[in-house]
Amino acid sequence: MAAAHVLRPAPYGPSISLPAPYPEGTAFPLSLSPARAGVSLDDITAEIRELAASGRISGLLDRHGAVYFQDLGLKNAHEFSKFAHAFGWLPHEDIGNPVRRTVLAKNVATANEGPNTQPVYPHNEFGLSPHYPAYVLFYCVTAPETGGETPINNSAILYNRLKLKHPEFVEEAEKKGVKYQLFHPNGPKNQTTSAGTTVLQAYGRHVLDSDDPETARQKIEKEIRRLPTATWRWENQSAANPLGDLRVWQVLPVARDHPRTGQRAFFNNIVSRFLNADNAGTLLPPHLTGDGKYQPPAFYGDGSLIPREYLDSAVKFINETRAMVTWQAGDVILIDNHYVQHAREPWTG
Repeated sequence: MAAAHVLRPAPYGPSISLPAPYPEGTAFPLSLSPARAGVSLDDITAEIRELAASGRISGLLDRHGAVYFQDLGLKNAHEFSKFAHAFGWLPHEDIGNPVRRTVLAKNVATANEGPNTQPVYPHNEFGLSPHYPAYVLFYCVTAPETGGETPINNSAILYNRLKLKHPEFVEEAEKKGVKYQLFHPNGPKNQTTSAGTTVLQAYGRHVLDSDDPETARQKIEKEIRRLPTATWRWENQSAANPLGDLRVWQVLPVARDHPRTGQRAFFNNIVSRFLNADNAGTLLPPHLTGDGKYQPPAFYGDGSLIPREYLDSAVKFINETRAMVTWQAGDVILIDNHYVQHAREPWTG
């Protein structure tokens, strides 16, 4: 580590050893902890800056995929923001986010506003968009009383296992890509009744309250065009809803190569879409919930259904190779989004 030895490797119970092709004993996640009591946040961030500038952070992520920083004692979102900015990375800009988030500090927001009884299923962050972050940091403000783990799995291992068991699936998915649909109802920018986002929350950052519907649509469509793989359609326009609701489709690769190592990984959101649709009973056409909401899984890029057999295998492989990250208040996990899918378990507290 750095000469100051502010951080050092530390045991972390939830870590697992990654299977082949990783070297034996490769911890997932690796854990780092202050080397002594009383280390200040300034000392920690100084070492993070040195590790990032020297390429050591990139090297750790290439080997382990994720780093859990324990016993940091970060007290609030502002201290977390200071820690996160020490890595020196360009902050990600959300474009077309399907989930509502509450900003708490500079480039820090809640992960989502879904209920604590509902799991978040495995996915790469913004895996349903061509615009996604390279890295993601999660911070625990308050430890849950029960549950609340963050399951993480290595998506390069997932790709390899799927290709071995279902080569025909990987071949077809890489040929066709995968297709997602996102629906954004019209509504205000400050709505808080839904965990999802309205048209204005997803794409309306430049829309003014004084804009007429046509001007607002032009600004929204300009924002959508920043995602070159997107197509869209306006729906349900009426006198009561002059702007209309928005349906957006993305057709994207099912796998991506890591920009440094070239290792191929299963990079997408199809497992989370599959499990959400399965839970809602909408896997098969017409993909309608009991109250008539259209909630399809992801499709092949040509719009055809992905056979359940393949997705069941993906879930099985994820469960066999995941680490269940448990939280202490003030701790942080850093994940390489190219290598690691993450989820969230329900919790109490």
